[in-house]
Amino acid sequence: MNPFEKFTIANISRKLNQINPEISLSHQNPFPNLSLLSHYEFKKRFVKIMPNGDIQGGYAKMIISLINFSFIRSLVAHCYSAKGPPCYDPPSIFLLDLFRYLDGFQNMRQFLELLRDKDRGRAYRKYAGISMDNIPCEGTFSNFRARLGENLYNEIFHVLVGIFHQLQMITFKILAHDGTLYPTWARYKGCTYFCDQCASITVENVIGKVRNQILYRLNNLSNNNLGSEIRVKAPCPSHRFPEKNKNGKEIKRPRIELFACRLAFADGELSEEQKNTAILFGVEDELRKQNLCIQTIRSNVFSINFEDESITISCPKLPKDTDARIGVRRNPKNPNKKEKIFGYNLVLSTSVEVQLKIELPVAVTNIAGNAEEGSQIIQNKEQVHNHHHTEVKVDIADAKYDIINNYNYIRSKGSIPIIDYNRRREDLSKTAILKRGYDQNGWPFAPCGLLARPNGFDQKNQRLTFCCFKQCLKLRRKALQDLQALYSISQCPHIKNQTGYARHMYIKEHPRLVNEIPRGTKRYNTIKNMRSASERANSTIKEDIRILEKPRVVDGPRANILAQMAGIVLLLKRAFSFIAKITNRFRKLFKTNDPAIKEKLKPPFITKSIRNIIQLE
Repeated sequence: MNPFEKFTIANISRKLNQINPEISLSHQNPFPNLSLLSHYEFKKRFVKIMPNGDIQGGYAKMIISLINFSFIRSLVAHCYSAKGPPCYDPPSIFLLDLFRYLDGFQNMRQFLELLRDKDRGRAYRKYAGISMDNIPCEGTFSNFRARLGENLYNEIFHVLVGIFHQLQMITFKILAHDGTLYPTWARYKGCTYFCDQCASITVENVIGKVRNQILYRLNNLSNNNLGSEIRVKAPCPSHRFPEKNKNGKEIKRPRIELFACRLAFADGELSEEQKNTAILFGVEDELRKQNLCIQTIRSNVFSINFEDESITISCPKLPKDTDARIGVRRNPKNPNKKEKIFGYNLVLSTSVEVQLKIELPVAVTNIAGNAEEGSQIIQNKEQVHNHHHTEVKVDIADAKYDIINNYNYIRSKGSIPIIDYNRRREDLSKTAILKRGYDQNGWPFAPCGLLARPNGFDQKNQRLTFCCFKQCLKLRRKALQDLQALYSISQCPHIKNQTGYARHMYIKEHPRLVNEIPRGTKRYNTIKNMRSASERANSTIKEDIRILEKPRVVDGPRANILAQMAGIVLLLKRAFSFIAKITNRFRKLFKTNDPAIKEKLKPPFITKSIRNIIQLE
């Protein structure tokens, strides 16, 4: 039997007939609210795959026809009350939100217009169990997301991951980790160090000071004070503002503008604002005598206390989204330049299935744009180990994840870390390398100066063995003469050994540099190149599915939910696209017996070294 044949839609459907009831049996928490405005019911439907590989009815029909989403009702039951008002069936709202992203609707308003259309929205309403009389509004979806929160969306995501794990489309053997920055809907207003205090800053004794400034100008109008701005400022209260820069110099704390005004001639009847401003500062009589008024230019004031003459303001540089932060990445159009993104960072873990040539997401974490991305690999792996009984063999990541805690955690779980080494201002000059005794990959030098080569990993003692293998005896004449000028080969004490000079490099001595698979070897580089799988996954979310392309989120909790939804959509779309592709190829093969299709359905070649690591049969 061809190993790909088990992934045709007929065989997948047959397996899901067993998996769906098992999931339903494991989620039997009764839903408390019996007054439902919709009712989702799982129903198997015939799915037709067109000759060009397209799915009749789209991904929505294929997904809803194969996976029973009734488990969501039980999973979120504790978020609802038996005494609450009538509500929508949770699977209905979740599926409509899912259909929206699957079919490329970034704007919920556009999707709801389609949903309300009697003909075009019929399929969506039918799949979700919604009637024409009870079409939900945008607020319904917003409240539903807030009610569930990030954790429940993550639970739904891992139930779906578990389904494809049982279908043998996910093995968790090789995981690639990477993050991607995406913007918040809020505008960045120029301050990096805003905190909770910036939303409400109280400044004491302001009214009296402004009154004195106005009176001073009224008494000195001959000095051309009329028309110049009166600016009232207060020191920045943020506790996140640094006292010193990287060079140790003190940073002058900025001052925040409370408001700005100026004196002007009263042209006719005064406005209510001008009258109230004059009364506030107690200068209405003085202004009336000189036929002047106060014109407000800018103001950040939202509260005034007349007892202690204090004013409360909101910092004008405080963005609407106080959870987002600035992250830096390379400009996609010009890799030599860097660009700043005010928003969040989605850290995605992707399972690389080399035997199937597919890459499916298995863990998602969302953090602020400036947060430490490298430490999130532990949280993603915790998700995998807590939700699925599996054993990861290899974890691949870039230099951002080059942290000792990550190495220790990955190795404690029985996996091999393939993480790019971050040199961190390490001196890699030829003199420094020879002095310390090993190169940038952790390969030691023999006494003669030749670089030793890997000779196996000792699992028990956690060490790599390197040997020179008597390379000196295989050198050409000129190279041998140059070597003998520096080192006497005939007197080398290791020349009698079978493998020549030998040295052990222990992981505990160099936990970041020394690796179970030696850095710089062909096997190491082959596995390292698989990290691009996570980059492709992030790119798909942003450019193809477009969930993270300027999303309409303005706070951390909503962004976290969106990140989980992005993982769900990517998982379902890639998995069912793979099923449709395999099904279509087998149908063409049975009809035409084309050798080219036979070649495409052959399992990919996997080198023995990698096969031994991931233990594929």
